[in-house]
Amino acid sequence: MDVASAVALVSVAAGSVATEAGRQAWESLVALTRRLAGRGEPDPGDEAAVRELTVLVDQEARADGEFAAELVRWAESHGGALVRQRRVGNRVSGNAPVHGHVIQADTIQGGLHFGA
Repeated sequence: MDVASAVALVSVAAGSVATEAGRQAWESLVALTRRLAGRGEPDPGDEAAVRELTVLVDQEARADGEFAAELVRWAESHGGALVRQRRVGNRVSGNAPVHGHVIQADTIQGGLHFGA
C-alpha cells in the first residue's frame, strides 16, 4: 500500500466508527496522529475536523518518512476491514434524464476512458 492510499483511509475510518472494526481503526489512527492534532480526539462525525486531520496526516507523511511508514502500517492493518464494510448503492430512477451510458462504481484505480 502506498502513502496516498493510506491517507485516503483516514476519512473511511471516520465514516466507519459505527462498526467495531471502524471504531478500532479510528482509535488506532487517533493514537498515531495525536501529536498532529494538537488537541483532544477529533470527532469522526465532524466532517471539517476529519478533513483537517486528513490534510495534517498528508502533510506529515510527506515531511516525515518514519511517520509515513507508520501510517502505511496502520492502513495495512486496518484497511482491509474498512474497505470490506463500505457499501455503495447508486440508482438511476424516476425521471432522471440519461442520454448515453451510465457507469456506477465505488473505487476506480487507474484511468477511465469512454470510446468514441
